Amino acid sequence: MSRQTFIFVGTAAQDADLVHLVEHALGRPVTLEEGTDPYVRSGTVAVYVGGHEFDDDDITWPEGSVIPLHSKFPAMIEARDTTGDQLRQHEVANKIFAALRSDGRWPAVYIDDMQKVLDHYDPTESRAT
Repeated sequence: MSRQTFIFVGTAAQDADLVHLVEHALGRPVTLEEGTDPYVRSGTVAVYVGGHEFDDDDITWPEGSVIPLHSKFPAMIEARDTTGDQLRQHEVANKIFAALRSDGRWPAVYIDDMQKVLDHYDPTESRAT
């Protein structure tokens, strides 16, 4: 069974700037096909950019409070290696998360298989430090 890697982002699901950020981070153009979210192929990893239907109570922060996925993070980036190589999948997702953090516009939360928060970024917290 394959595991998925998700990055939820605090911007509109169809934000063109988010799509461009993913393209730039991976050095490849997005593919637009009718009936599917925009996606980028990076070797065997498929990266989809779009909305999601997860609820606000589907996963919690490590300390136990609920992550407001639906209300605060409407955009989702999903990375999935078609051969099941988790290391390669996480390498691609790490590039995208690093680009989001560097860009500094949107809050983001990086989650492994809807089970574990790997990292998060909040631009308002970064400005305060």
